Amino acid sequence: MSLASSPALEAFLKQFDGVNHSKPPVAIFDCDGTIIKGDIGEAMFYYQIEHFLLRVNPANIWLDHPKGEELDNLYTQLASLPADRRTHDRRFVSFAEMMLEWYFDQLSEGKTEKACSDIVKLFAKFSEQEVEQIALTTFNEELGSPISFRKFGKHSVPKGIRYIAESVRLLKELQQLGFDIWAISGSNKWSVYPVFERLGIPRDRIIGIGLHLSSNVFAAKVETPVPVLQGKVEAVQQFTNASPVLVVSDSIYDIPLFEYSSGLKVLVNSRMETSYTFFKETNIVQDDSWVVIEHPTLQE
Repeated sequence: MSLASSPALEAFLKQFDGVNHSKPPVAIFDCDGTIIKGDIGEAMFYYQIEHFLLRVNPANIWLDHPKGEELDNLYTQLASLPADRRTHDRRFVSFAEMMLEWYFDQLSEGKTEKACSDIVKLFAKFSEQEVEQIALTTFNEELGSPISFRKFGKHSVPKGIRYIAESVRLLKELQQLGFDIWAISGSNKWSVYPVFERLGIPRDRIIGIGLHLSSNVFAAKVETPVPVLQGKVEAVQQFTNASPVLVVSDSIYDIPLFEYSSGLKVLVNSRMETSYTFFKETNIVQDDSWVVIEHPTLQE
């Protein structure tokens, strides 16, 4: 469904047209699957593995990894090689598979917050400027890549992101109406910056997972609250007391964020065959407070 065919959204937006607000109305956008098709935080994780961009042994960060000793040995052996040989060594495939499996296994077990936090901790000992450069390089590479897959041994993971046309159109219309727009994501915040800055959203309105700085480099300690599930609401509340009148997301995981909206909830159905699955699995009644973008289109 296009935005133009949504009378509910049209009527909602019309009430803000030409109105001078003493306090601008707040709208919140999720990132992955909502403003873009793809996951920019995961893409940055894959890029980091692909180029062996690590300064701390992952076994020393993921202390509960079930194969910590094996992970430690693989990292130590690869790190001892010249930089240009590491990803070409036969042991690199085993190392990459072990890294990916730890992340995927935790997601499958419902440990979403921990999985998302664990991969961000891998930027320990990098400076903020260095991580921002990795994020920008990842973003440009993903945006310029055909929609495809990259291989890490037995694992195929997505390659390429695209902006979702309907979400971008809505965001731009809200900007014209004077909305205070916030972006929030369970991806690391540096990966989300270029996605939304390209759309005119400043960094002080972009929230993602961050790390604590120690002596000008990152420690393997995640800032709280972690913007995942209920943590998204808590994270937003750290920055603004204004409740959103509109929330845009694609995810079942964002039910707390949807419920935080005092007005419309816009579901961007970029993952499921139909939105029926979303409402069935959440036991939510699709009333007039919901607008569904059923078949979002991608910008090329």
